[in-house]
Amino acid sequence: MTARGWVPRAASSGDRPSTSASSSGGGRRISYLWLALPLAFLGVMLLFYPFRYVFEFDTDEGINAIKALLSLRGFGLYSEIWNDQPPVFTLLLVFWFRLFGLRVVAGRALVLLFSSALIAGAVLYLRRSWGREAAVAGLLFLVLLPFYCELSVSIMIGLPSIAFGILSFAGHVRWHEDRRPVWLILSGASLALAILTKAFTVILVPLWVLGLILALRHDLRLEPGRLRSWLPFLTWGLPFVAICLLALFLVIGPENVGQLVEVHLAAERSPAFVPSELLPTINTFLRKLIPLFLLAGVGAYHAVRNRTWHSLYLVGWVASAYALLLFNRPTWPHQQLLITVPAAILAAIGAGTAIRDLVTRLRSRPFSSSGLPVTLISLAAALVFVATRGPATLDEFDLDLPNLKTSPSTNLQERQIVALMSDHAQETRWVFTDRPMFAFLAKLPVPPFLAVLSSKRLLSGELTQIEILEELVAYKPEMVLAGRFDVPAAREYMRRRNFRRIDETPFYRLYFRLNPP
Repeated sequence: MTARGWVPRAASSGDRPSTSASSSGGGRRISYLWLALPLAFLGVMLLFYPFRYVFEFDTDEGINAIKALLSLRGFGLYSEIWNDQPPVFTLLLVFWFRLFGLRVVAGRALVLLFSSALIAGAVLYLRRSWGREAAVAGLLFLVLLPFYCELSVSIMIGLPSIAFGILSFAGHVRWHEDRRPVWLILSGASLALAILTKAFTVILVPLWVLGLILALRHDLRLEPGRLRSWLPFLTWGLPFVAICLLALFLVIGPENVGQLVEVHLAAERSPAFVPSELLPTINTFLRKLIPLFLLAGVGAYHAVRNRTWHSLYLVGWVASAYALLLFNRPTWPHQQLLITVPAAILAAIGAGTAIRDLVTRLRSRPFSSSGLPVTLISLAAALVFVATRGPATLDEFDLDLPNLKTSPSTNLQERQIVALMSDHAQETRWVFTDRPMFAFLAKLPVPPFLAVLSSKRLLSGELTQIEILEELVAYKPEMVLAGRFDVPAAREYMRRRNFRRIDETPFYRLYFRLNPP
């Protein structure tokens, strides 16, 4: 081991590529050329993925959009806008909407940039540590993950949080390689932002801390009595703690922390979220990805064999995420990315190593059969994964270049509802709806306390019909749109006043109050 501490030993040329070239200026230029891969992903998604005219990929899109609209109108997160998620994504969305306007496509473009950053972090890590074959495989495996492309253009918080986590991982790994403090600062700040985007990335904190402890323990054994050997821990921890505390005291407020916790704990206890065909467990998502996890196991094997210890962060990430989500209720598609993204990067290590090993064997004379079964199993698993996931992923794309036009019949009912709401916008101060995307598109606010009208909040009992009715009486919305839940409080509110249905669509109910005071 070297005085650098917890760093990988150089593997033999048959195991993985030497990183010596990467440390030179020319090597860095070559490495950064690999940013063409995430840029290519960005371009393909912009041209061929039909996200511009999808009304709503998930109802969470509308919830996140309406929170940003209310924030732009001057309402405070947590103090006025009820919010069960951390604040970073909403704050970024507010900034983004100020730049590009209150447009759904703008919010989706922001998430697409996060997805491209995630891919960039993974590709550059794989290229630097495991070679070009692994980097290309990493891009392919990530894009083929279930829901990855859809979530890359959905105004939701799961993927941006994981993207921050990948950037934190990349910074941590670079510090293990060259011990420059700037990488620890990047790692700590990125992990804080990840947790403040969606709290499930908190599982990475003990992994990162353990890695630092192992590295510092080795340094102290080699260089006893040197106090500065502990400085990396402070270099990582101070930006992490500072950002978390700033968010707590300046944005959330200690008195509002309960909003971030209580509804999720209540959902865990609620019989409404017992796993079923409609509410699958995490295993429901993962059992279809056995080839990927087999490859990930091979990648972990190569990491141990080569003593490339920083790759074991990914193993810990997968294991910790699975432990977290195994008993989580309910489990949603975006949550499985917390497991499958690091698993895909590990799988890329297995696939890239197998490809390079096979090429080396074919060129060698005589042909060696040592270790051949692992190589063949890895290649078979990679081909099965690509063959099973490839067609489903390709079906999501529209190859009519460029994808800039929409059919007149697309989202016809939704467009009719938005048009009706816009027609009455001048007479409307507030809208009550369980589909806030409609209110966002009509540029109309909802009562801030009811901005998050989610199934988790309603079915767990954390939001009662009495509370809803009190808010409706207080804000007196002139428009009510029902499209998702049965809300008795809304019916009671309209019964007491002169509301009339003004749409003729089969799946929605839009009511407008006649002659409001």
